[in-house]
Amino acid sequence: MTDQCMFVPDGDSFQPTEWAVGPWSKDLLQASAYGGLMVRALERDAPAPGMMLARLSFDLWRPVTRERLTPSVTVLREGRKARTVEASLVQGGKPVARCTAVYLKADPSVAAAPVDRTPPRLGPDAGRPLPPHVKGWSPFFTGVDTRTVEGDLLKPGPAACWFNLERPLVPGETNSALVHAVSAADLCSGTSAVVNLREVTFVNADLTVVVWRQPRAPWILLAAETRVGDQGTGVARGTLSDLDGAFGACEQALIFERRTESVRDGR
Repeated sequence: MTDQCMFVPDGDSFQPTEWAVGPWSKDLLQASAYGGLMVRALERDAPAPGMMLARLSFDLWRPVTRERLTPSVTVLREGRKARTVEASLVQGGKPVARCTAVYLKADPSVAAAPVDRTPPRLGPDAGRPLPPHVKGWSPFFTGVDTRTVEGDLLKPGPAACWFNLERPLVPGETNSALVHAVSAADLCSGTSAVVNLREVTFVNADLTVVVWRQPRAPWILLAAETRVGDQGTGVARGTLSDLDGAFGACEQALIFERRTESVRDGR
């Protein structure tokens, strides 16, 4: 899959390929894909020396299609202890998504508490791969090696899965560890879905990822659960781990909608 990429550079912009497309239609991209494109833009805009990433906050404003995408990076605040940077994507002259990154001053000499280095109990080799017909739900997922170690992706409830984003974002580059982590984090609500998808659909309006150490690629473990409120909204939350143990967490705000009668009946 190394010869298949999700985006092709076109000057300062990127042309999405079919491999960035999610399960909703042949024209709508998976947020794991274009979220990774914003992470790439942030990583190419080097932070100030002595800073480390602490938080990524994604706002998903509009559906993102296969039209050209143009990323940009703006420094919102330069501080001695904290730096805030925004990456945004423009499509058709309109902003479609943004990611606000917060970097904090790093000081390895400060040991506030012992660092937990407990590896996950079950690694990728112990997981169950997705059946081929499930991976074929969208072009994007055909490039993600998925191994379920807790729960069942095809049944409602919490679940834990290892993810390995095998396709590169752009040709000739290896996906960074942070791209792997964000790609997995965006799958939080789908991993822990709690509704009957023939009757109720849901989307996430955002994604927040916090990290307390640099993740290690390529395998990322997401242990996720969804909580539903009484007003048609909910929250999906997850813990992110690599082979060395937990390194971060993620959260998505959800909106639920009832499917129409025609969709439920398969018309």
